[in-house]
Amino acid sequence: MVSMSGLEEVLARAQATLKSGSLQSEAHVRQAVIGPVLQALGWDPTDARQWIPEMKVPNGIVDDALLGDNGNPLVFVEAKRQGNLSPKAEEQLFDYAAKQGVPLLVLTDGDIWDLYLSMAAGPPTQRRFLHIELTNRNTDVREAAEDLTVFLERAAVLSQKANFAAQGRLAEVNNRLKGKQGLASAWLSLLRERGDPLRELLVNRVVERTGSRPWTEDVDSFLMEQVSKQDSAVDAASKSADALAWLRAAPPTLTAGMKAAVTRWFKQLDDAGTAAPPPDGPGLEPPPGLGNLRGFRIQGRSQEATSGRETLTLLASALEQHTSGFLDLWADSGRPNAERRRAVRGGDARLQSDSLKSGYRSVEEFPQWHLWVHGSTATKLKLMQRMTELAGLQWGSDIEPILEDPIG
Repeated sequence: MVSMSGLEEVLARAQATLKSGSLQSEAHVRQAVIGPVLQALGWDPTDARQWIPEMKVPNGIVDDALLGDNGNPLVFVEAKRQGNLSPKAEEQLFDYAAKQGVPLLVLTDGDIWDLYLSMAAGPPTQRRFLHIELTNRNTDVREAAEDLTVFLERAAVLSQKANFAAQGRLAEVNNRLKGKQGLASAWLSLLRERGDPLRELLVNRVVERTGSRPWTEDVDSFLMEQVSKQDSAVDAASKSADALAWLRAAPPTLTAGMKAAVTRWFKQLDDAGTAAPPPDGPGLEPPPGLGNLRGFRIQGRSQEATSGRETLTLLASALEQHTSGFLDLWADSGRPNAERRRAVRGGDARLQSDSLKSGYRSVEEFPQWHLWVHGSTATKLKLMQRMTELAGLQWGSDIEPILEDPIG
């Protein structure tokens, strides 16, 4: 039986070590964090019948394989250097597990622990049933210990209780995700529909408060105005009043000079008394020192890109995998009659227009979609923020831009 207090102590020490920044390699992470955690969960690294480090598989080497009584691997653990998780590492782990019949997969850099059901349906992001970030200030060590015990304790894995618990948790995660994905589109549909319960509720509340019943056309006009306001909400957030909040959430790749440049840019917008440039129109040129977009981090995993345009398409692909139907929402989230839509499907007349087609680029993993990617770095950053929030994620924490330091 695993000692909860013992595992909590191990996790608390791991937190302190990870926060110190002393772990400079994958080997350090495995030795200082991953090994002690797995041992606290009942796995014996000295017993080759339980634990095989550097296990060879047909298409590579798995960092750690945890075995069942019959010698078959039940858990694959792929380790990375702290801060070095990425979708590529995730794909690598699933490649190792392919045709091996290993039910549980763990991808970790010591800080982030992502657990997957390898044989569930869908892409890897839809098979992840647990995400723990030890250094996150909101992480409770006791809760993290409880979760890891349920899913990785040796006795639970051997009895398949861990597998059954993982299936139940994944169903909960996916059900919650489906509900979350539907919020934005459902809210917009409620605002747009005529004669729906929301409209009647609004009318009744006005009558209660004022004693007067608003005219139908005034109600419809008000609701459509709210639709427009929701579409432009992020534009307002680019005003200098929100600059401080944005900078507080800025990724470590922003140097002091780059932050100062962003601050100046926000101030220029505010002084000019103009809203942020529309995402499907020309944007302000970024001030000197802002740097170039070279990818993004999604929930701690880096996705590198060669350009700002590729960054946008890679982000769109990642968000569609995270939030099914995201590209449909993104295509509908801009001005409905705009000449340059944020996203269009293949065959759209805009892709045949000489003046527009160069501004679109196909989306990785979803080539039937084409994304509008024209604009400056500043415009692309604003697009990224809009996309992030539309997908129900937090800009600056769940999604962070990777900016290349300017030359000179």
